[in-house]
Amino acid sequence: MGFACVDAIYNRQEIYEFRLKNFMKTQSTILKKQQLIGNDIRIIGSRKSGKTTYLASLLRLPEELKKQFPGLKITPTSDDAEELIGEAKNILEKGAVFAGTDIEYGDEPYFSFQIQIPTSKNSPGITLGLNVKDYSGETFEFAAIPHKASEFQEYVEDWLTAKSWMIMLTDWDASNDAKLYAPALNRLLTELSEQANVNETLNQLRVAVVISKCERGELWPCRLDAEEDLFRVRLKETYNVLKDKLPPSRLRFFACSSFGVMGDSSGQHDPRPNRYIPDDGSSAEFIAHLRDVEAWKPFGLISPLYWLSTGRVFHDECL
Repeated sequence: MGFACVDAIYNRQEIYEFRLKNFMKTQSTILKKQQLIGNDIRIIGSRKSGKTTYLASLLRLPEELKKQFPGLKITPTSDDAEELIGEAKNILEKGAVFAGTDIEYGDEPYFSFQIQIPTSKNSPGITLGLNVKDYSGETFEFAAIPHKASEFQEYVEDWLTAKSWMIMLTDWDASNDAKLYAPALNRLLTELSEQANVNETLNQLRVAVVISKCERGELWPCRLDAEEDLFRVRLKETYNVLKDKLPPSRLRFFACSSFGVMGDSSGQHDPRPNRYIPDDGSSAEFIAHLRDVEAWKPFGLISPLYWLSTGRVFHDECL
């Protein structure tokens, strides 16, 4: 082999090493950079699905979860979010009702807040700047009732101005699947498809469908693969409508729990829901609250919001 050939090989090796160093430096810079991503989200769902309790739990994350994820921070940026944080203690610990859930159309609370997620081995740090509207369950149910068409139309016009939808469901009996969830979602997603013919940006709207209250014993083991173990098995008609109406890139299934289970925080094997419902005949929608505040560790509160905002799956499904 001639000297010229050897020199050429060494030159190529040096060029390769130089490019590799630059690539690694660039990747390191990307991983260290804190992105800020904004999103406008509508939380839609049936009555008793726990939408407001979910937001209260999200805004008042337990210290134990913050210790597990150092640098995780929730910052309210609107008066409604500040008010909900102020009431979250009573909502979660005493079962109080947030006054903002029973309101007229157009006066829905607007919860604006930032979620600062620290850098991990698997993903760069990111800050989600979120504007979230929470609607009473009746608004979702209007979609399944033909004579409520005018009321439904008022709400859907506002929902279509958002970038993302979070649809929260909680029951899985066959009656609700066939008579409420499937027809309501069919109508809602048909409206979305029709409006997308006029407004092409709606073709980018993502939909996260969430089974709430997954601390229940029959749901807790299935929470890690909500699509296969919950939706496909328990809500077959609803699942088929969603899969038929939306492409995989715009649809994802989740499970969440605002309360968690008893043993998930202390390390003990206690799978009971960390949720107490007084046995006095009252509606569980309003008086369910934490059984043990010290053991509070909610599940899956941030993952749906992360996917809606980034299109990426969060690396730790428990958050």
